[in-house]
Amino acid sequence: MGIFGPNIIGLKKKNDIPGLLKCLDHKKAQIRCRAFLVLANIPGLNEQVIGKLRSMLNDPDDAVRTVATLKFAEIGAPLGSRNLIELIAKGAWKDKIELLKIIASRGPNVDGPIIEVIVLALADKKDIVRYEAVHAAGATRRGHLVPHIAACLRERHSIMRVQVAHALCNIGDEQSVDYLIGLLADSNEEVRETARACLQGINSDLARRVLHDARFAELLRGMGDLEPVRKETAIKIGHEMIREGLPLLHRACSDRYKEVRLAAARSIAAFASPSSVECVSVLLKDRFYDVRLAAVRALGGIRSRDAVKALNTALGDKNDRVRDEAERVLKQLRAMGYH
Repeated sequence: MGIFGPNIIGLKKKNDIPGLLKCLDHKKAQIRCRAFLVLANIPGLNEQVIGKLRSMLNDPDDAVRTVATLKFAEIGAPLGSRNLIELIAKGAWKDKIELLKIIASRGPNVDGPIIEVIVLALADKKDIVRYEAVHAAGATRRGHLVPHIAACLRERHSIMRVQVAHALCNIGDEQSVDYLIGLLADSNEEVRETARACLQGINSDLARRVLHDARFAELLRGMGDLEPVRKETAIKIGHEMIREGLPLLHRACSDRYKEVRLAAARSIAAFASPSSVECVSVLLKDRFYDVRLAAVRALGGIRSRDAVKALNTALGDKNDRVRDEAERVLKQLRAMGYH
């Protein structure tokens, strides 16, 4: 025994596995935690010992559960949702980052609980946690994470937007290409160059057209110009149905000027593309009712379950016209079988 409890170091030197196992039941959480860490790093343990170590995932102490969760995640063992979600929702930010780095190292070899953890981490309050979550999401190469990753494009720090570009590049599906095209109009040069390099490396007809199309280059210049030019460019994309310009309209939904956002929403309606739902949904919270009204009409033309889900939030809008329009388009969509 040590002065204040079992001598974990001494037990480790003696390779006293029975003694270390006994420490896993010690009344002090610190002793249980230290014993777990020593045992978990001993190679060739039998199933009985591993089973005892797994039982620490249900330890009454938060710190012990966290250490056990991180260790089993590191070795690639299956983990239940409870431990993972508890860590990412309530854990210390350093532990969250360690878990996300472990997840990223697994690459595409992830399961449902891991994906759920990534989604939660992408909405974390701490910047560095969201940053690591974007990296982990990109490593999974799961296309359905793209809208969650893209939500981080609204971050003001360019380093985050660069990270998003890399994550989208790893996934490389059609939706990722759309967001990368939108980043070509970013205010930061590094973000623009990263997006361009990513598009050059993706096998996509749309990406190739965008990178070598003179008309798109003109649109890109227009969306980087002063407010009146951005507005006219957004109108032109919809009026001429320039598909390559749709990602620029998505980007314009976050423009600081109302008239540009309004023009973007109205032009997006002309395409009725399911890829627009997330960007247009953001406009349902716009401070100006006519922008929200345009967003409702654009979503009504998309005709998808995701659009219906977004429109349901507009039923509680403070403006009568927005509420009435939301009710009208929802009635139409439901009659078509979208619920």
